[in-house]
Amino acid sequence: MVSRDGDYWYQSDGAQTGVCGLYLIGDPDQLVEIEFNYFDISCTDDGSLNFLDGWELGGQLFPSSDDHALNIDMRYQTFCGVNKPKKLLISSQNVAMIQYRIPETGQGFTLNARFLTNPKPCNVIARMPSGKYSIKNWGRRINCSFSIIYPENVRVQSMAVGASKYAGVLSQLQQENIHSQCEKRGKSDYAEFKTGDGLDPSLMGYNFQMCGVTNAPSRSLEIPLNCGNSVVRLVSSGKFYNYIDFQFNMLQPEDTTKDNFCTL
Repeated sequence: MVSRDGDYWYQSDGAQTGVCGLYLIGDPDQLVEIEFNYFDISCTDDGSLNFLDGWELGGQLFPSSDDHALNIDMRYQTFCGVNKPKKLLISSQNVAMIQYRIPETGQGFTLNARFLTNPKPCNVIARMPSGKYSIKNWGRRINCSFSIIYPENVRVQSMAVGASKYAGVLSQLQQENIHSQCEKRGKSDYAEFKTGDGLDPSLMGYNFQMCGVTNAPSRSLEIPLNCGNSVVRLVSSGKFYNYIDFQFNMLQPEDTTKDNFCTL
């Protein structure tokens, strides 16, 4: 796993039979930029290098197709031959991935990885199992997911999701009106809390929803997410300026009861 700027290389010893992967991850407000300085991968014997705008693990993708602006054909690019890719490869979020299969001895690649500032982050994989974060839609029609590859306890500190964008800040904070299962109520804007055993939020079985406005940290706004992967997802229609501030901490074994145990 790579999280620092620098040059990285691989040279095949001829023993590789499967596909290897290089995972790159930056801070939540960063993008990944890749430039190849050397490239020599024969197209024969299924030799190739693939760039993925996102991560793949166990056959599941992050961000999911529902949350990414590009289709999979544009997110997944394949290269082989002696001519290095001419363009810079830039991710849409703080993670990207290189997959490669190089069966020919002595062949390989050298790349330079840089982590660029992203002024309006949306989809994010957390680097640490504990911390705090704020998801915003910046007034856009967009779905944004914050993924933690651990079971987590999420505590909502403040949120305004589906509140009138014409309401003043003070009046919004005084509403203190939170609803659950918002989609069933006909709401188009809501926060989802999801958990499952893979990266793709759309395939996670547990789903709890909240919408409305609150600015009072409370134990009543704690959501345990007990499976191996946890996601806070903000669904936005573009009609409102939505945000949700939350803390997340890795769920400990003693915090898991028969009522909240992962049963997917």
